[in-house]
Amino acid sequence: MANNIIDVQQLSFAYDHQEVLKALTTSFPAGSVALLTGPSGCGKSTLLRLIAGLLPKYGGHLTNGRINFPAGKPTIGMLFQDPLMQSALDTPRHELEFVLENERVPHEQIAARVTAALHFCKITDLADRQLTTLSGGQQQRVALAVTIARQAKVLLLDEPFASIDEESRHFLIGQLQQLVVNQGITILIADHDCHGYQKLHPLVYQFQAGRVTRHSPAASAQLLIAADERARQPLRTARPGAELPTTFQLTAVRLKRGSHELLNLPKLALFRDKITLITGANGSGKSTFFRALTKLVPYQGQIAYTGQEIRQIKNRQYRADVGLVFQHADDQFINVTVAEELALSKRNGHHPYFQTHLPTALQLLGLAGLDERVVYSLSGGQRKKLQLLLMLMMGQPVLLMDEPFAGLDRQSLLNVCQLIKAAQAAKPQSILIISHQLTALDQLIDFHLHLSGHRLNYEEDYHEP
Repeated sequence: MANNIIDVQQLSFAYDHQEVLKALTTSFPAGSVALLTGPSGCGKSTLLRLIAGLLPKYGGHLTNGRINFPAGKPTIGMLFQDPLMQSALDTPRHELEFVLENERVPHEQIAARVTAALHFCKITDLADRQLTTLSGGQQQRVALAVTIARQAKVLLLDEPFASIDEESRHFLIGQLQQLVVNQGITILIADHDCHGYQKLHPLVYQFQAGRVTRHSPAASAQLLIAADERARQPLRTARPGAELPTTFQLTAVRLKRGSHELLNLPKLALFRDKITLITGANGSGKSTFFRALTKLVPYQGQIAYTGQEIRQIKNRQYRADVGLVFQHADDQFINVTVAEELALSKRNGHHPYFQTHLPTALQLLGLAGLDERVVYSLSGGQRKKLQLLLMLMMGQPVLLMDEPFAGLDRQSLLNVCQLIKAAQAAKPQSILIISHQLTALDQLIDFHLHLSGHRLNYEEDYHEP
């Protein structure tokens, strides 16, 4: 067995007097890959932040135990669930240069390391784009490039592929394999979705209620095989019938980013009180499509909502009808505590289901008893579930959800789908969902649109490439 690069001994940690890690003891061998999995809020991200030295410096309380680095503390790089959290400048190139300058890398080496990191993550063509114009998956690639450029000996990756399409996921996992084989880097990955990791031969660390079990290589391999089999299941939907009532009718709609065409939609109908999934590669224009539907970006052609061109509808009236669940949950919050956020949505919302079933919904989502928690102290999965609940409570006729399932464990995903279906039964809404997470969605959605070649087309049986 290789020497351990990290030893965790009897570690206990709490946020706001709520214990997240409970006398946790484990170790990570040098030059290995560890896959940390388990339900939302079980302590995976907390452990990564403790190893990185971000906690308890910036939150929470270490109540017992310690983390040791037997061979001395190595250089550590971390990728957060929200990639924009670690960005300070305007473009990927400037961000990389800034990080390396802060690391006091000799000036004559910076250009080569920037070029290598961009090439490694296959984002050379994005080097001089504004970070805020990139898709969520592209932003994750940039954050990974920054982490790699630092040439850290330990990489901590927190849900690194949550908003990345399948092709990109396979590519980046292959690149991580090169780092382990060629450079002996140690990688710790927190991920609810375990498919595609077999080539890294990781040890699986199963978290549950603040404790962890490290599986043997054989047991880890079996868990990964099962995850791959689940991921290969096709998404089964039907094509919509022509007689269905519509919410949106699009005619000759074109969307561009600068001179680059994203969407060219001669004719498209989106159907009333139905749940429609939208899939497509990172950067293909899915989120931009949502921004056009919410009047946030200009477009050519006509988008009619219930028969009226949306440009002619007053913004206040339109936004009362059409809601947008942002890709990053933190962008949706405007208060400090869970209780304050819930009170705001109860005051402004109009969904009848939540007027009587809010306690049931909180219990289902694992959010009961968290009223006094600061929203930003919740785990990524807990924040995502709270965000979805708040927006469902508003009860708008149309709800656009941008990556609503990113960072959710399987049970949380099933519970969220159960809640959406219950709310839909009480008050039907027209719901559009952008998602790279497809598990179990055929039990939720009515229709499926796939974006490819600048067109959105309705699909039936679908396998992600």
